[in-house]
Amino acid sequence: MTNTPPAPPRTNRGSQTLLRGLDLLDVVTERSMRVTELSDVMGLTQITTRRIVRAFVDRGYLAPTRDGGVRLGGALMRLGSLAREQTDLLRVARPEIAALSARIGLCVFVGRRDGDQALHLDRVAGRQRLEVATRPGDRRPIAETGLGKALLLDDDAASWERLFGQMTVRGPMAAWLRGMAENAAAGIVLHRSDDGGCSRSVAAPIRDASGAIVAAISVATAAQYLGDDAVARIAPDVATTAAAISRSLGWSPDAAHDEPAGAASGTKRRSPRPRRSGNPAA
Repeated sequence: MTNTPPAPPRTNRGSQTLLRGLDLLDVVTERSMRVTELSDVMGLTQITTRRIVRAFVDRGYLAPTRDGGVRLGGALMRLGSLAREQTDLLRVARPEIAALSARIGLCVFVGRRDGDQALHLDRVAGRQRLEVATRPGDRRPIAETGLGKALLLDDDAASWERLFGQMTVRGPMAAWLRGMAENAAAGIVLHRSDDGGCSRSVAAPIRDASGAIVAAISVATAAQYLGDDAVARIAPDVATTAAAISRSLGWSPDAAHDEPAGAASGTKRRSPRPRRSGNPAA
């Protein structure tokens, strides 16, 4: 009896068409295009491209432009709005910062900007005996903490100078500004408190789909638990955790508009009760 080799799997044309459609939407997110241009970019015939475009226009996912091209449509805008509403920052961040705290054994915070202050939203306690004094709901002048500095990485130098003037305890401004420029270039903050060095922190920004900084995470503890070797060891983990939360909020590291602006760009993206000096700050 002759064994007949199995037939090759049949191509799922429905899945193929769906993937082509999603690829086409990805292309149009960059800019509006005509069908002929889309056909060339996608490597598809104009007949196939026109059929996909017509289906998306009928459902509102694409909309015609005055020059005969197509752009993203209102249906996608509504879906984007719903996705933002359904993606709660703390729900996304909590498991990530809990996992980070479990790995390194230190306290991890998440917070956001509230005007010229940093608002601490959540924390996961570490295993260290001495805990930082900051609690969820606390506010600090934004320039005084590692978490606050991470929220400022896209601000321009003029904003940094203004906020430096609001600090309750501060050293020379030139050194502080130089440190902020280094933080912005690195995309991560290495912070030592200005109240005598009793606390240290490592912080990184959280970005949304637009690339804007919308929150930050911070590992903060007494300086005795966070020496130079420990800082070098955990900094990549802090950056990776912040990036994971950012991706859950729609951020893409490959998008050009998501590049950190830093001080040199001259741009500003967007925007807790002061504690007595001497308390470790997040």
